[in-house]
Amino acid sequence: MNDTNIEKKTSWKNWLIKKLISSEASKEEILNFIIKDDENKEIYEFEDNNEKNLMKNILNLNNKSVEDIMVSRAEIVAVEKNQSIDKILLIFGNKAHSRMPVYEKNLDNTLGFFHIKDLIKSISNKDFQIDNIIREVLYVAPKSPILDLLKRMRFSRIHMGLVVDEFGGVDGLVTIEDLVEEIVGEIEDEHDADDDEAFIKIDEKTIVVEAAYKIEELEKYFGINITLDSEQEIDTVGGMLIFIANKVPKNNQSFTFNNELQLKVVKASDRRIITLEIKKIN
Repeated sequence: MNDTNIEKKTSWKNWLIKKLISSEASKEEILNFIIKDDENKEIYEFEDNNEKNLMKNILNLNNKSVEDIMVSRAEIVAVEKNQSIDKILLIFGNKAHSRMPVYEKNLDNTLGFFHIKDLIKSISNKDFQIDNIIREVLYVAPKSPILDLLKRMRFSRIHMGLVVDEFGGVDGLVTIEDLVEEIVGEIEDEHDADDDEAFIKIDEKTIVVEAAYKIEELEKYFGINITLDSEQEIDTVGGMLIFIANKVPKNNQSFTFNNELQLKVVKASDRRIITLEIKKIN
């Protein structure tokens, strides 16, 4: 391509920036441009499909709210204010998180959060008190748009938020990493499962579902009643499995519930269960 042709063309990034700044294009027009496979004579093609997917993810952020990506209450790993430093270090070692909320008596009375690097700096202090390293945490409503929270985290430099209901109860937790995953995390393409495949029937007694699948839906499907002896309100099968296992289980780990159900982790990260297989035993 010669210099003349280069001058006549602009990169897709410059094109997008101009469109967004001038408000000349709607979100739908930009999405159509990104998805379209035909060569655009005025704009360079994307360097690869990852760039296309990245831009699609960014433009689709406004379609998602905080509750869509939060770690549910049952999955939150937190530290009680009066726990010993040895216990805290053990929790960090098992969970490999860089930050954890600190609460007093129960999770609804969260004091803030602390960072592992602050703990390490203070570990040699004989008079160590966790109060001295607690940082402020953001509070966010479940229906808040992801982009709004991203802006709040950026300007406040606070990278952990607690999702609270109208009564002040903690529903979940979200970190800056959760938001970034929505942009650069796993990318779906035409070969991936559609949304309606979040529920997959293997046979009459076995299903594969996402961790957010509701317990009440599971009860209806198998015609059973599920009672969990928990002080926390657990309404998803992912939260149920974490309660049964008393931890975030790893891939392929299986657990039995009341000799009635077998729950097996199909896919999980260090922080959460993503997909699980549920089999009715009897």
